[in-house]
Amino acid sequence: MTTGASEEQFGKGMAYFNNNELERAVKAFESAYNEDKENAKYMSFYGMCSALRWGEIGFGIDLCTKAVKKEFYVPEHYINLARVYMRAGNKKGAIIVLKKGLRIDPENDVIHEELVKLGVRKRPIIPFLNRSNPVNRFLGAFIRKTIPDFIDMIRHRQIKDEDLDKE
Repeated sequence: MTTGASEEQFGKGMAYFNNNELERAVKAFESAYNEDKENAKYMSFYGMCSALRWGEIGFGIDLCTKAVKKEFYVPEHYINLARVYMRAGNKKGAIIVLKKGLRIDPENDVIHEELVKLGVRKRPIIPFLNRSNPVNRFLGAFIRKTIPDFIDMIRHRQIKDEDLDKE
């Protein structure tokens, strides 16, 4: 059961984690987790920090996976699990987990940043052709440049139509 003491320890752990003081963060997260072993947030951060600081990969994956299963709608749990996978050297696993997190929250900046760091590329427009094939390159450039402009044009047209409706 979450108590004031466990929330206080978790808050301290977050402060230590944000200051890159992983050893102190692990201790604070462990204390919060021991107070409430059913809290997915505590599981996720304790597992991630244990893996990052002490290399307890199996333990970290176990706790972070339990947190994701318990609260699948929290994108932060996916980020923590992906960080554990990266610590383990499993880039493919990290990418899969981050993409699942994007399905939950498509606008999450942290997930996008992590994917950019990992160097994730979109699939070629025509998958059976090589990425460097001129057709794929042309279509990719065309779509990348025209679709955003087209969407902006539609948005501006909708705004103008809404303004006319008000009058």
